[in-house]
Amino acid sequence: MRTLFTNFSLIDGTGKEPLQDATLVIEGKNILYAGLSSQSPYQPETTGIIKVDLGGRVMIPGLIDAHVHLAGSGEPDSYFMAPDPEMELVILKNAQRNLAAGITTVRDVGGWNELEFHVRKSIDDGTFSGSRLILAGRFISITESGAPYYAGMYREANGADEVRKAVREQIKNGADLIKFGVTGAVLVKDGIPGATHFNADELKAGISEAKKFGKRVAAHAHGANGIRLAVECGANTIEHGTFLHQDQELIALMARNGVFLLPTLQAGWTVVNDKSGVIPAWIRKKSEQIQQDAILSLRLAYQAGVPIAMGSDAATPLNFHGENAIELYWMHQAGMKPMDALLAATYSAAKALGLQEKLGTLEKGKIADLVILETNPLADLRSLADKKNIYAVVKEGRIAAIQPNSNLPGKLFAQQVLTILSQ
Repeated sequence: MRTLFTNFSLIDGTGKEPLQDATLVIEGKNILYAGLSSQSPYQPETTGIIKVDLGGRVMIPGLIDAHVHLAGSGEPDSYFMAPDPEMELVILKNAQRNLAAGITTVRDVGGWNELEFHVRKSIDDGTFSGSRLILAGRFISITESGAPYYAGMYREANGADEVRKAVREQIKNGADLIKFGVTGAVLVKDGIPGATHFNADELKAGISEAKKFGKRVAAHAHGANGIRLAVECGANTIEHGTFLHQDQELIALMARNGVFLLPTLQAGWTVVNDKSGVIPAWIRKKSEQIQQDAILSLRLAYQAGVPIAMGSDAATPLNFHGENAIELYWMHQAGMKPMDALLAATYSAAKALGLQEKLGTLEKGKIADLVILETNPLADLRSLADKKNIYAVVKEGRIAAIQPNSNLPGKLFAQQVLTILSQ
């Protein structure tokens, strides 16, 4: 059965200006046509087509958040610990919150006791609803004080051979990519974000091992020296990149090599802007010290042509799953054009994940992940984080989230749990 959406404005994720009076046709999980209604080979009168009039609303691709931690739920001290059965439910619930917010795909860059792989299987086989999960498995790090604090997330490895072994373990468990902790962290009490952790031979061995198996590599890296090491060893994405602004040649190198920056500004802003006093003083102090560095690094990287992808770091203090898209507003405030910020969560994010042939745009042949909005998000990117502005979310051609009292036909509904956006 084919479904024809008509009477809406289309922002297709390619960077083109919004297209008025658009039509999009879905068959199964895929898009058959997306473009002007006047040029569509599919007409509402055609036998066997379900017609859906969207009443002048706006359609965008399903959003992609390329940096989350599903095991965390915005705990003020960033300490997310629970017995495995409870944690598996937490991971599932956060995947569902993301989906209801129009985040149809998330990349989890540090899971918990491999539980996220079980959740992914349950989502993929249709047992439960949830965002599409792209998983890194455990965060590979040197021996450091952050490992006990995030016991289910870290995999400590020292020396080139042990790092190779750690990579192979993640691949064995089903990891789509490998993540390395190249520098210290903000959310480790005695962590020094600018300090480089892995030695060159360790990181080179780990990244080489990942690439041997066709896996992309994400590098947690705040300090410029650590970022350079990761880029030179072949990392595909730099997570955070806080002090990137300190090395202009490195920015140029990332631009030439197509290495993505995921600035995760929201993680800092939730702390800096919090007035409740529930966040520990040490987290607040560290966040306040580096937030302007992160903003400057994004601005300079963007101006230099470094590819940018959205990563909200949902899970960090008061940074809740389902509110991810506010990251795009902060990226705009840092200097990105609204359309480019939106691309960071659509085509550019898909490319950062290596999934641009399937996801990220609304074009013929792509998977039918889309979000129907009440208003144009380019007028105010904050609206993307407002669930009242989301009319419906479609994942793989089926409605995954919907406003009550909508007029969308029942044949589009998912067979399993529906997320009602008003809840």
